[in-house]
Amino acid sequence: MQVKGSFRVMVVIPWVFLLGGGCDKPRGQTAETSQPQEDLVEVDMTPEPLPIAVNEAEPIIDKSSKVSILGYHQFITQGNETAMRISVSRFRKQMSALHEAEIPVISLSDYMAWRSGSKQIPRQCVVITIDDGFRDLFSEALVVLKEFGYPFTFYLYTNFLGGSGRTLADGEVRALMAAGGELGSHSISHDFLVRARKKFASQQQYDQWLLKELKGSKEKLEQRFGVKISSFAYPYGEYSAEVIGKALQAGYASAVTVNGAKAGYGINLMELPRYIIHGNDDLNWNSATSFNGVNGIAGGNLLKSGAEGEREKSQAQVQVWPENKSEIADRRPTIWADISRLGEIDPDSLVMKVSGFGSVPLAYYPERGVVLWDVNRALRARECMVSLSLRREGEDKSQFVSWSFTIDRDAYYLPGYREKVTAQSAEAVTSEQGEATGEARRALRVP
Repeated sequence: MQVKGSFRVMVVIPWVFLLGGGCDKPRGQTAETSQPQEDLVEVDMTPEPLPIAVNEAEPIIDKSSKVSILGYHQFITQGNETAMRISVSRFRKQMSALHEAEIPVISLSDYMAWRSGSKQIPRQCVVITIDDGFRDLFSEALVVLKEFGYPFTFYLYTNFLGGSGRTLADGEVRALMAAGGELGSHSISHDFLVRARKKFASQQQYDQWLLKELKGSKEKLEQRFGVKISSFAYPYGEYSAEVIGKALQAGYASAVTVNGAKAGYGINLMELPRYIIHGNDDLNWNSATSFNGVNGIAGGNLLKSGAEGEREKSQAQVQVWPENKSEIADRRPTIWADISRLGEIDPDSLVMKVSGFGSVPLAYYPERGVVLWDVNRALRARECMVSLSLRREGEDKSQFVSWSFTIDRDAYYLPGYREKVTAQSAEAVTSEQGEATGEARRALRVP
């Protein structure tokens, strides 16, 4: 038979022959030693818990907050009070009134952090500022400010610093900063920054002088006291677009005026309004401490929500949950207020606002005197502010109550979170006033 083409023959050799399986082993070698030995590493198989990454939530900023910036000058213990001179006794009464009315005092830095979107502030609060640098700020006012633990900002002009017994010495300035005071600039000479233009033959000369007043005072204070100066107070409250431009060029982030108004979220940072508090009348004081048409301190219409301690709770006109200044674990709590002690309330006047949410759809149970709202999404910010405004039947003026609480955000990631939430909720409805609230919640079928 003839076969066309070509082909290859492949011979398969058993692997045992290649390994010497069919031959005598070399003398002195065994099958066990024909392969290289491996070094075994002992592995610890004990399980370890994996760390839980907790992402820090970005704060939810409530832009509806209103801030009253108060402006003071001199503090006296004798003599007649004037627009720029206030008695220490009157000043103490004002600071005590803020404390009794539970109107928070924040620092200017807190306000700036709110404006940058990095921090929430109370819906209604106050900033305290003091101009010029008279020595009585240290000898008289600081005692009162320390008594209440209030932060403050003080503005100095460098020509009036350490020059006589009426002015602050360097050591006193440092003591004020150590006590919570934030240092700001008030120019070099305290001259009128706009009207001074008439003194100069040319615009160039005026520009140079203006920049020196603004930037020179900032640099001198920074070098002298080793702090960054970021805020300016216009002498006599006088400023213009040109002055603002030079202040920005000098490196200021904010500037305060004497225009009496609330400092909201949209206010130009270089035109922050201030209420200059007079020593001889309460007009500006009353305006500054009235919020949203409600005369808080002036009219006595701020209701007390209570604070820590059984005595304060028993004296509260309105009981609230979460309690004022408390810390809770629940990130979706039921926020409620028992207003049964206030008598008949106009239901249409009830408005509840919660930071991060604005006005919320509350439920009102007049037979129990309870107002409540179930938070419909997890609270992300650590601090939460609540305010409730209302009007009694037959009255024209509204009243309001405000309180704040904090969230223990770490509790959510720890064992026993649900049990802790349940225990705190149970505690809330076992108090005398809370029983009515508990019945209202059950009527709403809130767990």
